[in-house]
Amino acid sequence: MDLTLYFFPGACSRVTMTALEATGVTYRDQLVNVRTDEQKTPGYRRVNPKGKVPALAIDGRIMTENAAILVFLDRQFPQAGLLPRSTDPVTDIAPLTDLLWCSSTLHPAMRQIRAPDKYTAGDPADVMADGMRKFAAECTLIADGVDGRWWYGDRWSIVDVYLFWLCNVAEKGGFPLSDYPAIVDHAARVRQLAPLQRALERERAGAERLALTGIQY
Repeated sequence: MDLTLYFFPGACSRVTMTALEATGVTYRDQLVNVRTDEQKTPGYRRVNPKGKVPALAIDGRIMTENAAILVFLDRQFPQAGLLPRSTDPVTDIAPLTDLLWCSSTLHPAMRQIRAPDKYTAGDPADVMADGMRKFAAECTLIADGVDGRWWYGDRWSIVDVYLFWLCNVAEKGGFPLSDYPAIVDHAARVRQLAPLQRALERERAGAERLALTGIQY
């Protein structure tokens, strides 16, 4: 299987790259410079018409949306244990609901915190405050789910990495993550995961190739 990940350091493609690293599969990476709006250029839109990262090329076919890519990788490489499995059909679909929660609820709220100016032509303060309220409402659930454990119990999953990334970026935007000690502890554990560390090194290498500065790891 020929795989190429289109990514930007620090973007949600970090979660996808961590998943790829966990599988052990060989893949290429292609940095898309969102700082120069490369994702909006005709060249990249031929890859991903949605103009976003991540995108994963699979034998020349393009898959987009993190939740879909992560489920695909889990199905293709079950030995990596990216998501838990169950013979019960309702339980088995639960990880997909969690990934969709990350992408459709948590991610937009985090974006309101981190980049409120993207949502309004006026004063972004109200947008940020709304994002803070929304994210705080979800953090109680996150904290309960990772208090002294991984999201699914005894073993880490790619949902843990997705939650870590979301909370980390929200904190960089000013969200008071220290109010949630269980999430802070969870973040410290996720940071130690070998697949994430390999993904961060790969991001750094990509950033160095384009002389990008100010990337937060």
